[in-house]
Amino acid sequence: MGKFQWTIVFSFVTPILLLLVVFMMGGGHGTYIPTIILFPFGMIGTVFQKSITVPFVVLGLFQFPIYGYLLDIFKNNKYKYLILISHILFVIIVFIFTNFK
Repeated sequence: MGKFQWTIVFSFVTPILLLLVVFMMGGGHGTYIPTIILFPFGMIGTVFQKSITVPFVVLGLFQFPIYGYLLDIFKNNKYKYLILISHILFVIIVFIFTNFK
């Protein structure tokens, strides 16, 4: 697959996950839990602004390709854990400080 295999894989997975979470949000009448779990960097804006805004949607769109890029660039296992821990930390922060439950 080449030098950037994880970047390519996560770039293809992102739209699928995005469609899934938009479907589960149900136009605001569903649940935001899958969105918070999968796209915490996109939902972190709700902590400050109490709504989902365009800059954070864009950040959420690029979240998984950035993860893939970091995995491709840094081959060391420590960075895999750093990405996972930062993702989990942001999920916890969004769950604690927002009311999208």
